[in-house]
Amino acid sequence: MIKTLKKQVKWRKDKNYLFICDCKNLIDLKLSLEHEHFLEKLFQGITFEELNEIEKLIFLEFDKMNLLTNIEIKKLPLEDFYLAMNILDNEIGKDRVRNFDFLKKKFLEFSNYFIGIYLGKEIVGIVCGFPREDYLLMGELAVDCRFQRRKFGRKLVKEFEKIGFKKFNKINAGASDTAIEFYKSLGYKPFLLVQFEKGIYNKKDFSNFEILNIKEYGFELKIKECNINELNKLRKNYPKANLQYIFVKKKLKDNS
Repeated sequence: MIKTLKKQVKWRKDKNYLFICDCKNLIDLKLSLEHEHFLEKLFQGITFEELNEIEKLIFLEFDKMNLLTNIEIKKLPLEDFYLAMNILDNEIGKDRVRNFDFLKKKFLEFSNYFIGIYLGKEIVGIVCGFPREDYLLMGELAVDCRFQRRKFGRKLVKEFEKIGFKKFNKINAGASDTAIEFYKSLGYKPFLLVQFEKGIYNKKDFSNFEILNIKEYGFELKIKECNINELNKLRKNYPKANLQYIFVKKKLKDNS
């Protein structure tokens, strides 16, 4: 079982100590600075077995003081679908490409690929996707802003991969500008998707690139660099197109 600090439990560091506060129950503690790495791991979620002997003693003491709660990652139940959509609305926006009605339809068809992360009984993050031609699309990923920077997003992606690679050999994810480095850190490989209205651009306009695929809506291009600065530069070069990095991870032989 993965454990972490309850949502009302905060910690901070000063020059001499680590301070832990249960803001709800007015409990204050302090630890020596040598335990900072332990608190960082606990904040992100850990199992008892991965701790050393001293960390286990602190963990057990925290548990006795009711400072800890469970992290559970599981298939999204129907009764939590609206809560999950609220997280997407708040963190991505209601005007996203795949709206509520579209995702509700996909959920009813492919519920195995809708996964929530729970802090105690509260859903705090969601990843969802659905099958495409020859791959599984990881369409939306969001964590409640109150629980970000705790690597919950990474946990959701890992679970999505675990389930997805049982049936698919490839997972694609379209990255927002702020998620580029996130997907790179998880081992995903990018290509550049260029979408434009018919007749605006042609193959000659992209002669500096290797064209991987030609679609009705545009081109998929092989790229040498992948970062936000390069993407913005390309957007200036092709102002009438929509440019986005698509990240791909392929199934390894030992994923089966």
